[in-house]
Amino acid sequence: MGRIQWHFQKQLSFNLSSNTLSCAECSEKRQSAKLECRVFETLSDTDVPSGTANLYERASDSDARKNVDKRSKFVMVALFSALVVAFESVSIEGALNIADIDLFLVSSVPSIIGGLILMGIYPKRTVAFTRNLGRRGWLTMLALCVFAAVGVILWFDAVSRIGASKEALLGGGSSEVLFVVILSAAFLSERLTRLEGIGSVLVVVGVFVVLVNIESVGLTVGAGEVEAIVSSLMLGCSVVMATSLLKTHDLTPLSGVELLLSGILVVVIGAAAGMIVLPEPSAWMILILLGLFPAVGLLTYNAPLPKIGASLTSVLFALNGIMTVGVQLLVLSVVPHADIMLPKNVLLAVLGGAIAFAGVYLLNKRVERQKAKLGPRLT
Repeated sequence: MGRIQWHFQKQLSFNLSSNTLSCAECSEKRQSAKLECRVFETLSDTDVPSGTANLYERASDSDARKNVDKRSKFVMVALFSALVVAFESVSIEGALNIADIDLFLVSSVPSIIGGLILMGIYPKRTVAFTRNLGRRGWLTMLALCVFAAVGVILWFDAVSRIGASKEALLGGGSSEVLFVVILSAAFLSERLTRLEGIGSVLVVVGVFVVLVNIESVGLTVGAGEVEAIVSSLMLGCSVVMATSLLKTHDLTPLSGVELLLSGILVVVIGAAAGMIVLPEPSAWMILILLGLFPAVGLLTYNAPLPKIGASLTSVLFALNGIMTVGVQLLVLSVVPHADIMLPKNVLLAVLGGAIAFAGVYLLNKRVERQKAKLGPRLT
């Protein structure tokens, strides 16, 4: 499903942020921490020569510098994942509006290919995931895939109507995060704090700024804008349903299976409605290449999670809406007459995206408080 399904996986990671480490990883890290504490206590009870103490200090400073450098590298990886998805969004817009490929094929084939790639990279983990899912887990998986499939169809149709950048600013970069937080508070008993309330208001304000039409002194709300927001609600529902699975299963195998099943469901929906139109042979190559985006994007998004945390990773990724505007401008500078739709007022749209980004930052503060209660990250 291309950019949308992968973005859905980003939001899965956002929900997973309160449980950044899996149970097995957490146990291993805690045991390692206990061993380090015992070693430290042993050293504390022993007289350490001053020269040795200086060596310890220099080694500590060197380790600190290495950690900063490593953190900076993974921040760049997180930003790169957002850039990958920005390019994917514009590529999807080109496939729909320029190559004129069928909506259901663009929504399904890249997702199926991306899912197969992820399942092929981690075959043992995927097999273990499918075996351990259980009957209840499979029912949950199928339900969330239905929500994801419907959300993706609406999302891609919104891209074809209002353009990739406006859709990204309205949907994945803002309202989807807001829906996830609200649904989590409603169904997962997660209390919404004052800071998160402020963040929610900022997201709503940002969305309204993106919708503002200066010429008519009102809001531009058409079918595309409604589809972008409703699709975010659908994907938000699927995220909340996936939370229970993410507590006991790895993200990457779950993502691969979800991409595959959601893509198949989109094909089934399109075929049942009789709306799938087979493209020219050359268009299949475009669909196959689009399948690389969700796999590469998801892998580059998952890599920073254990190093810089899910909160910072998801906040950095929220910049993909603004990046999408930049990618569109880049494409139009090279191909001025390309059928790429920018927001009517680019500056106002970027301002709205920036306001929504500030709201997303505040909504992600939940993770920082939870980590403070649990102690420092053992990474």
